Amino acid sequence: MPNTLHLPAAKRRRTIGVRVAVGVGLAVVAAVAATSWQVMSQPAVTKSEQEAQDALDKQEAPFTVGVDYDQTPPQGWKVALDRLLTEAERQGLAARRDPEKARAYLLSLGGRTIRYPSGFEDRTDLAMKYTGADATALHLNLFSKRQAQLTITSMEAVDVSCHAPTAKTVVVWQSQGGAAYEGVLFDLTTPGATPVITDEGDDQGAPYFGVRKIDLGGGASPGGLRVEALTRGRSCTWEIKAKYRDAYQGFGTVTLKDGEKPFAAEATPARPEQLWIMDASKPDAEQWVPCHDRPEDTSCRAWREGRAADASASEG
Repeated sequence: MPNTLHLPAAKRRRTIGVRVAVGVGLAVVAAVAATSWQVMSQPAVTKSEQEAQDALDKQEAPFTVGVDYDQTPPQGWKVALDRLLTEAERQGLAARRDPEKARAYLLSLGGRTIRYPSGFEDRTDLAMKYTGADATALHLNLFSKRQAQLTITSMEAVDVSCHAPTAKTVVVWQSQGGAAYEGVLFDLTTPGATPVITDEGDDQGAPYFGVRKIDLGGGASPGGLRVEALTRGRSCTWEIKAKYRDAYQGFGTVTLKDGEKPFAAEATPARPEQLWIMDASKPDAEQWVPCHDRPEDTSCRAWREGRAADASASEG
């Protein structure tokens, strides 16, 4: 400190010490003040940023859906064609007694696979109720980009529109007992159908959203759900209205479709012009039974009896 050079040594040391102490004190006060301002202002900045993030998050669609129709080989199946089989095609079918080879051949002719409903082994009442019905299976892959979590709380079949089946030929490979699948079933013959559980176990046949839920967003894995649409005597298009609740305490609905199209569920006609049913108990050359020519054959009775109500309804 040049301005203290004229002072005696002892007084000079005391003066420098005082000035240094005052400077240090002022520096400490300034640092404490700055830190206090930071601490006091930080919650306001964080709250503002969180509100902005929440506003952006709410602009994201609650969730979206990707749809894949189930193409896995079913245990039992029906194949529908919108035309009659030619004589050569009948012979081609007769030569194929392996179920998957027969189905592949029919699909190459333009056929479409229609499934049997899930087997409700733990709910015989439902197994009887769904006997003779047709099912179409699809996988719903549910995605959410939201940072906040949301929960799907219910689903309902809506905008169900049905019409007479278009198939003229039906080929049937009957399964020895139904299979149970993990997923849900919508009975489109019931107005406002809600999903019931098809899994094996105590929950089979119970309303899905009575005992379960689907969580999305907030880093949760995408939700996957196998869905069966059950029809009887009439092919239908339909959509799903899904209700949800989010972390913002908001409630809303999302309509699920196959892109811009509704879902489709095809039915077999009660009395197709050609009906072929496999009966493995017969000799090789006679295993594909032409029920349109031999309706009284034992292999054809179950179909006729199971579809009697459908035929009466379509005629009415």
